[in-house]
Amino acid sequence: MEDRYQLFAYDYDEFGSIENYLGSEQRFFKELFAEHQVETVLDCACGTGQHVYMLSELGLEVEGSDYSISMLEVAEKNLANVGKKIPLRQGDFRYLEQVFTETFDGIVCLTTSLPHLHTEEDLVTALKSMKNRLNEQGLLVLTQGTTHYNLQLPPIEVVVNRENFSRIFVKEQDEKFQTIHVLDLYHSQQRMENHQYDIVYRILLDEDYHRLLAKAGFREIQIYGDYQRNPYDHSSRRLIVVAKV
Repeated sequence: MEDRYQLFAYDYDEFGSIENYLGSEQRFFKELFAEHQVETVLDCACGTGQHVYMLSELGLEVEGSDYSISMLEVAEKNLANVGKKIPLRQGDFRYLEQVFTETFDGIVCLTTSLPHLHTEEDLVTALKSMKNRLNEQGLLVLTQGTTHYNLQLPPIEVVVNRENFSRIFVKEQDEKFQTIHVLDLYHSQQRMENHQYDIVYRILLDEDYHRLLAKAGFREIQIYGDYQRNPYDHSSRRLIVVAKV
């Protein structure tokens, strides 16, 4: 696979600092993992490290992996800056067995990471790989911002707008794929430049996850529309999948 984050990784955290991934998302994981006695967790698309940091703050034993070497480089710096030393490895989440021999109580694949895969074969391969790295009764958690509701929103969205920086999403889609053109605009005396990064997602919604996870051998599948665990419906702003081995 092409590393689409080779350059974007170094500006990715303009979304917000690593310390800001708290609030309702952290409470969700704290309560869910306590209910299911999850103590060890793999974040298999850890990006720049926000979620491995968040999970480690809950007292969990955490490891991270990512396909992008650039993302891992930024994650190591971010974690060092907050005094965290968390094992990070480079790897493709379709083939976790090539990187990890150990198994985990929980695996997370967050922030619309799984839809980077575009074929049914690759999606099922990745979910089977995650399943095979889970302990008995282990949990898989997937999250994304792509929902029935969000797909109907206007195609241009300003997601960050500060005095010296703006990030704009320009979205286009067909029945199967959504392309997000990320426009980064730096407008200060110190930095006057712009960049565009294009990310293509396979559109996966609740019925798709039920089908794919069943193919991969998961038994129990719950899909929520927010971090308060309300059921997912067509008005939901988030899609959160919790699947059990």
